[in-house]
Amino acid sequence: MGVTKVHDDYRTNELSLIPGGKTVTVTYGTGYKFIYDKIKNPGLYIKSISEKDKSKGDIVRIEVDGKEAWTSLSKTNPWDI
Repeated sequence: MGVTKVHDDYRTNELSLIPGGKTVTVTYGTGYKFIYDKIKNPGLYIKSISEKDKSKGDIVRIEVDGKEAWTSLSKTNPWDI
């Protein structure tokens, strides 16, 4: 699997089109890795994507602005960052 930067064409929240915010990198257990930029509320965004698309597998790691924010070993939900 590779790394995919999600382009604005695929964004459904209009706030994700406005400059500014955080860059969130989500890694799934299946090896998929997606980079989302311009995220205004990382916790809500992660909750939204984790509920929408289960086909990629479970989230195993989340980085916010290049720093580890959550892993599957954490004792919290991924969106509780």
